[in-house]
Amino acid sequence: MGKKSSSLLINDSYAEIDLKALKNNFFIIKKLFSKTNFENNFVCSIVKADAYGHGMLRCAEELALAGTDFLGTADYSESLRLTAYLKAKKINTPVFCMGTLPTSKAFLEVIANENFYYTIVDLEDAKKLNSVAALFNKKLNVQIQVDSGMNRIGFPIETAYEAIAKIVKMKNLNPVGIYSHFATSEIPKHKFAVHQVQQFKKFVNEVEENLHKFKYRHISNTGGVFNYNENYFNFIRPGISLYGYYPDDEYYNIKTGLNPVMNFKSRVRFIKKVPKGRSISYGRKFYTEKDTYIASIPVGYGDGYPRSLTNKGKVLIKNKLYDIVGAVCMDWIMVDIGTKPKVKINDEVILFGKEYPVYELAKMARTIPYEITSNITPRIPRIYINKSR
Repeated sequence: MGKKSSSLLINDSYAEIDLKALKNNFFIIKKLFSKTNFENNFVCSIVKADAYGHGMLRCAEELALAGTDFLGTADYSESLRLTAYLKAKKINTPVFCMGTLPTSKAFLEVIANENFYYTIVDLEDAKKLNSVAALFNKKLNVQIQVDSGMNRIGFPIETAYEAIAKIVKMKNLNPVGIYSHFATSEIPKHKFAVHQVQQFKKFVNEVEENLHKFKYRHISNTGGVFNYNENYFNFIRPGISLYGYYPDDEYYNIKTGLNPVMNFKSRVRFIKKVPKGRSISYGRKFYTEKDTYIASIPVGYGDGYPRSLTNKGKVLIKNKLYDIVGAVCMDWIMVDIGTKPKVKINDEVILFGKEYPVYELAKMARTIPYEITSNITPRIPRIYINKSR
């Protein structure tokens, strides 16, 4: 515990994943949720998109050991891979898939053999899943997604009542949950988010009074937990907060205690003196204004480091920020380390992490933290530290 993986690290660039930070973030979120939901509250830790680039399997294992009630995925390919891993580790935490069901009956038969919690967004999907479940003499747990304003997937709230009335009569489906999804949860006191909460609560009340009682009622992703947390809902789906970030730092004005889980690192591999007036990298997008030293670092857009950081990104070396100069290449970035550099070959480079939050890169790249961490490619090794076991 507390040590790096013993596997040989050949790459100079790697992502250090701090599992203790992940677990601590989970406990912070659970405690915040529990302040208003004292009993029968459930946490579904989202590990989709390879746990936002952190490594789905190992992060899911750590979150299961920490006590999460569910592990959330985006599709059934993720769900099958995760379930196989959990079985091998003798972990029984259920997987809740929030993706749409496959249309192929053969694929439906494959997933119906698992004990997932399935999402229903369409009446025809419900009929097909019910039919396949009947073949196996199983009753499958499903959660019904209602679209309260995201306008992506789910039953439109205007017509969902009639659809649910039919689903609850299907003998081989067990509707245990009902949920929706915020469009603007990261913004505190946002009128549309408040409207979504009110509209969805009203709808669920009507369904529960007349049709069916649900074990799980939920709408909150990370932003919802921090900004729209209330007793009526008993289930949350934290995502980016598990990995140490709030969805958008423009609205981040609360002290959360969250810590970044990923420290993306590399090393200086080459240094050369470049005379004044010389161009750097592809496209000759940068010219030196004076004689200076340029350090080359073996990481690029082939590793998921954004090409949009050309001539505007920064890296941290020995507690000092240095500018990226020239175009970000597939495998390299170059930084100007000045006329009298204190940087040496093999010095550690922090691309982002606890000491240099990914927010800073996201602002420069005009994107969000999710995209940057999720885009770190498989050729970057994940090195797990501070494991529970």
